[in-house]
Amino acid sequence: NPAHAMKILSSRGTPPYDVAAFGGMDIYRLIRAKKLVQVDEKSVPSLADVPEKFKADWQGCGSMYDYSSVGIAYRPDKIPGGVKSWKEFVERTIAGDFGKQVFFNNLSSNVRGAEVLSMFGKIYGSGYGDIEASISTLEKMKPHIFKFFTAFNDPVVLLTSGEGAIGPGWDGRTFIAEDSTQGMVKWVNPAEGAVSSGPVMGVVKGGKEDLAKAFMNYALGEEAQKAFCETMLYGAVNRKVQYSDKLKDRLPGIDTVQLVDTELLMKNMSALLDLWNKRIAT
Repeated sequence: NPAHAMKILSSRGTPPYDVAAFGGMDIYRLIRAKKLVQVDEKSVPSLADVPEKFKADWQGCGSMYDYSSVGIAYRPDKIPGGVKSWKEFVERTIAGDFGKQVFFNNLSSNVRGAEVLSMFGKIYGSGYGDIEASISTLEKMKPHIFKFFTAFNDPVVLLTSGEGAIGPGWDGRTFIAEDSTQGMVKWVNPAEGAVSSGPVMGVVKGGKEDLAKAFMNYALGEEAQKAFCETMLYGAVNRKVQYSDKLKDRLPGIDTVQLVDTELLMKNMSALLDLWNKRIAT
């Protein structure tokens, strides 16, 4: 919750929390304010089992502790065969193949809209940071988008209610809905890659640092990682985790998963919101 991060940022003396577990943007703000301590494999031994890409962005102050992926969620009874890629999803939306039953992430609601748009920049522009290519692509799709959703569970709700047919959606939430509805909904890991990110954990400076490091060590350990991810159907960052048969072939793999560039997203957010408000929100 960003409000909890703000309490740490504004605190003086003993912090209100000992462990920081937030989205990447909030963790960056805490790092810049020097509110987190350095952690390493000596103080948090489980970090040795976490690939570098889950730690690299956090300047020695933390690690992602799971990852979820935004791919394409759809109703197979409405779209037989589904789609195979972001490009197919975009171009068939523009062509009107799905009618006006497409949903998309609302940029201002912190539901990974910026991350999905960055993928459009990579596919149709010069790279993840090409915000003009991102917005112009969405602008072409807009006539066939009936809802810009504002909550993480909205894609599943829109699909299971029959109101929506296809749009960006989370892997774990869609898998849970698929299993509970006998396959009413499906999730696709697009050919270009899903848009993956996750919460980051760090130790707050000035709190109960030793206990916080012990908690972080447990949270990143094989036992806790497997239990959490088998329940949530999200990806584990600990390389030792062996998934059950139910999960092992569903998730983007730990070596192939593509993580978003949080620093680039923060850099571009203001300009991206400006274009969104002028050309999409109106």
